Amino acid sequence: MSDRSNLAATLDGAPLSDDEARDLWTRFSRHMDEHRGDMAGFARENGYVSVTPTFERGRALLVVRTTEAPPEKPAPRPGGNKPGPRPGGGKPTPRGGGKPTPRGGGGKPVRDRRRR
Repeated sequence: MSDRSNLAATLDGAPLSDDEARDLWTRFSRHMDEHRGDMAGFARENGYVSVTPTFERGRALLVVRTTEAPPEKPAPRPGGNKPGPRPGGGKPTPRGGGKPTPRGGGGKPVRDRRRR
C-alpha cells in the first residue's frame, strides 16, 4: 500500500493532512449519498462557501472555500503580450520631439466610386 492517500483536500488553498482530508471526504460522501448532488448544502451545513470535488495529480481532491474565491485573472488578449491600442487611436509621434512628417500623395490614385 502507498504511504500517500488517494484522497486530498484543500481549505482556502492550504492542503489538509491526510487524516483531515479523509475525514472531510467521509463526511462529504455520506452527505452526497443522502442528498444526491447537493454540494451547496454540504458547504452550507459546514460553514463553507463552496465545496468542489476534482481530480489532481492522480488523487481525488476536495476543494473547500470558506471565503469567496479570488477573482479570476482576465483572459489573455489575442496577440499575446503586445500592448493594447494607444488612447486617442492615433499614430505615435516620432521620437526626438520632431513634428510628424506630412503624408505624400505618391500612392495609388483614389478611385471615384460614384456611378457615371
